[in-house]
Amino acid sequence: MMRTLILMTLLTVLFLSAGCGTRYVDVRGEKFEMISEREERKMVEHARAALKTISKRIPPADMKVIDTADPELRFIYSDHRYGRAIIRWHFPAYEAGVEYEGEFLSEHMTSTVFSKRKRAETVDFRNRSVRRRGVPAVPSGKR
Repeated sequence: MMRTLILMTLLTVLFLSAGCGTRYVDVRGEKFEMISEREERKMVEHARAALKTISKRIPPADMKVIDTADPELRFIYSDHRYGRAIIRWHFPAYEAGVEYEGEFLSEHMTSTVFSKRKRAETVDFRNRSVRRRGVPAVPSGKR
């Protein structure tokens, strides 16, 4: 009786410890293995180190924010531990980050460091008609 209880306890602990480490994502009906949270943190640290290589474009004050603030994470899985990941930090005038593609945390993973300015979005409501290239504009008085 005691052996059975010990065996059941041991099997329960093994089952729970094995199930906690692996995460899965459902993509169009297929179940893919995700990377762990620890591996995600490792990718964030790699992104921080990669952004320091382009420090000429990123002001020192913003580099401090990158070192301390949590980034926006976006993972798009297309197979087990494989796909595309975007890790980025947003600033008022630009965004900076790293885009990964391939098998995550392997030698088959490629990375691209980016720093791009945000475009100012303006809408001109002064014109009554939409002007398109190649199409003559309709005068505002003749409708």
